[in-house]
Amino acid sequence: MRKTTIFALLFNILFGGGLTPWLTGGFALFLGGGLTPCFAQDSPRQDSPRQDSLAQGMRRQGRRCLRIAELNCENLFDTIDCPTTRDEEFLPQGERHWTSQRYWRKLNMIAREIVAISTEQPVDLVALVEVESDAVMRDLSRGTGLRALGYEYILGGTDDGRGVRVALLYHPGAFRPLQSSSVSWGERLGTVLPTRHMLHVEGLARSGDTLYIMVCHMPSKAGKLSSKKYRRAILTDLRSYCDSIAASAPPQTRANIIIIGDMNDTPDSRDMRTILTGPDSDLRRVEHRPAKWQRSADGGRIAGNGVEASYRYKGNWEMLDQCIVSSHLLSPTEPLHVSARGLQVVGLRFLLEQDITYGGLKPWRTWQGPLYRGGFIDHLPIVVELEF
Repeated sequence: MRKTTIFALLFNILFGGGLTPWLTGGFALFLGGGLTPCFAQDSPRQDSPRQDSLAQGMRRQGRRCLRIAELNCENLFDTIDCPTTRDEEFLPQGERHWTSQRYWRKLNMIAREIVAISTEQPVDLVALVEVESDAVMRDLSRGTGLRALGYEYILGGTDDGRGVRVALLYHPGAFRPLQSSSVSWGERLGTVLPTRHMLHVEGLARSGDTLYIMVCHMPSKAGKLSSKKYRRAILTDLRSYCDSIAASAPPQTRANIIIIGDMNDTPDSRDMRTILTGPDSDLRRVEHRPAKWQRSADGGRIAGNGVEASYRYKGNWEMLDQCIVSSHLLSPTEPLHVSARGLQVVGLRFLLEQDITYGGLKPWRTWQGPLYRGGFIDHLPIVVELEF
């Protein structure tokens, strides 16, 4: 059965109301498809056919665009205790009573969310933030309806005390990883920084272009890492890291750098404007262009639901989830470039709930402090298209 047929069938099941366990939790959906090996963290360059032959094969398989999404999974922990991290509150007997039923409910809801990002074909790459372990990624990609779509994944490392990480979910027909590394900010800066690693994946896209994808979850403004000193040091080092990649690009080529993730800051903040995307930098953010409408599950148009950004705090929308790219990728005359749609926030109605305090709608989150709400996640997904 063709992938597009499977995707259409899966989409209809998820949004047509034909599978109650998808939302009630405790059940996994299997629609066939074999298990395929994932690339391990810090994997060496793979032995493969010549890149030009691979690229030609990829071009024959797909569309003329590549969709890249990102979503913050809001504390996606498994239910097994890890003795080296502080994950005790996310255990069945822990403070949050994180049971298998709640765990599988959240996995299935996130899978539904990923499917809903694109109504035509599965989204090609998904950067995931706040996942705990390889077990979580395995269960998400192979124990939910996503198994039918054949996704593989790469998981980053962490210095975070709770053990949360970032990961990249990808479709092997659209993107072939060549090598990956987990970048510890503490090691690079010569200090102790209990925060998530950046995941750097170099790979060959369906277009035949090499992409350098950086999945980031910048330190929160709360707690010890809130100091401007640490945040600025990490942004400065990220800029330097990307400059090194650009400088080492083969002759007559330019590095296609894509930074995507939860930056825990707004695009117009001083640090983002002057350090990462400053006037002397080759990095530029993909502008958020609010959609006047979003597609419903049956392909129809529905209202934009008042969504102005990816995160809402005390009634105010903030664009914490961002995509920053090499400047040439923003030029429509380039063979590979960001679509005129820019960055879109996926503000579908089923991802939202009423904001009783401040009015309007807000993301339907899993947790409100320690209180279990049973929703999806606290950030809305973002998506960017590369055309070629």
